[in-house]
Amino acid sequence: MNWTKIKNKSPYEILEMLQMNEPPFNPFEIAERLNLDVKRTLDYDKLDTEGQISVNEKNEPEIWVNPIKSEARQRFTLAHEIGHLANDVLPQINNPIIDKYETLYRSNAYGGIETKANRFAAQLLMPLEQIEKFIEAQRSENHNLRAKEAIELISAKFEVSKQAVFHRLQNIGLIAPDYKYPF
Repeated sequence: MNWTKIKNKSPYEILEMLQMNEPPFNPFEIAERLNLDVKRTLDYDKLDTEGQISVNEKNEPEIWVNPIKSEARQRFTLAHEIGHLANDVLPQINNPIIDKYETLYRSNAYGGIETKANRFAAQLLMPLEQIEKFIEAQRSENHNLRAKEAIELISAKFEVSKQAVFHRLQNIGLIAPDYKYPF
């Protein structure tokens, strides 16, 4: 499949197009299936950058993910950059989008496209239906499942950081907005 097919597609539509139904949803596999060029080469000029998407002279996207970051962070960053491709780059190919820690993890201060790309990444890595099914299965085994335990289990199953799970569960209303990050 070609990356042009994801223009304005939701994470759920992309997973469906790729026939990916079971976690973990690996964004590197998604990128490979979409024939995206993803680089993880060390670049000393970009040590403070999480990732970047740009368009080369052939009008093809190039994604760079910082290889010194944790695997979970690289996965989230790539999912975030795929979100930029689907929603920002393909609809209007122009300048590169460079993401630093602040844009990826302090999205309220940067608003707009960064918040949308973060939401896209969370949905791509942790789709609502699969999160709900997984929690239901865990509760059938442990009726007293606590939020902290659920976060740990989801983090392991979906291969994402506990912090990403925490925010996802808060955003979809499965844990209270005032629940404090337990780690």
